[in-house]
Amino acid sequence: MANPKDLITSGRAVQAMQYYADNTTTNAILQTLVTACSDAIEKYCRRRFVSIARDELYNGTGDPRLILREYPVQSVDSVRYRPVTVLKVVNNSVSQATQQSRVQVTATGLQLVEVAAGVKTITTASLTWAACPTLTALASAVAAVGRGWTAQVVGDVTGDYGQWPSADLYVPSSYGDGVQSQGALTAMRQNAELKLHTYELAGYQWDARGWLLRAIPYSDPELLHPEDLIWPVGIHNFRVQYTAGYTTVPEAVQQACALWVAMNYDLTQRDPSLSHQAVSGAAAQTWMQAAGDHQPPPVIRPLLAPYRRHTVATNQG
Repeated sequence: MANPKDLITSGRAVQAMQYYADNTTTNAILQTLVTACSDAIEKYCRRRFVSIARDELYNGTGDPRLILREYPVQSVDSVRYRPVTVLKVVNNSVSQATQQSRVQVTATGLQLVEVAAGVKTITTASLTWAACPTLTALASAVAAVGRGWTAQVVGDVTGDYGQWPSADLYVPSSYGDGVQSQGALTAMRQNAELKLHTYELAGYQWDARGWLLRAIPYSDPELLHPEDLIWPVGIHNFRVQYTAGYTTVPEAVQQACALWVAMNYDLTQRDPSLSHQAVSGAAAQTWMQAAGDHQPPPVIRPLLAPYRRHTVATNQG
């Protein structure tokens, strides 16, 4: 598959076609349609199908269940609570030299932004997660930038977070394809506080249908009411790393995608606005028109109906 989100291969799409000429041009068209139809099916069903590792923030709802955004759940790597400041970054440059300073967390590393006399300077070199695998290394790299930049790892009662992985500062966006996580936070003569969820939960169970359950009382004393098996209310107070989706896309979904690709491929072989054609000496031809209600073609909907997600007041997006 050319795209990680593709539900079928080009070869599977051809199985739904009566006529297909195998050449470079048609293969490129077919692959484009496979990706487009796969994306449309996921939008229609409001879910991802291909199994993928996910790293997401969740709001505690005060309920016994924490509903995850994707399912079926294949595995859960970690469930963390209590976001606290682990790294403070500040620019103490005098105001005559720098007027604005900000810190941003991106997918590849830390980004320092300065504005001096109307000129913006962005520093990312040597601040990548690969170059600075721990928070201590990242703090040293920030100080090495100079121009007033310093950073300090924050401690707790058992030590500090210096050896924690710096890459954990970044949490991928759960919607769209954004590559920025925390920030932009002002750092001009005041601390920009970067946070991590530092408390690992133990008293939970996960259900393959797509949720987590508080299961063992008193196993997580950090929670507000450990005796109440609920997920305490909060904004982004939980971070869940898990894998969800199908290792093999259901055959009905594959067939729906293949049929939709075939229909769209046929449209590329004629005038798509043409519904009927009668030529003297030849059989008349009539084509089914595309659905005008922003829905998949009628023949495809029954295949997707069992897999379509319906959400009611989950507030998790």
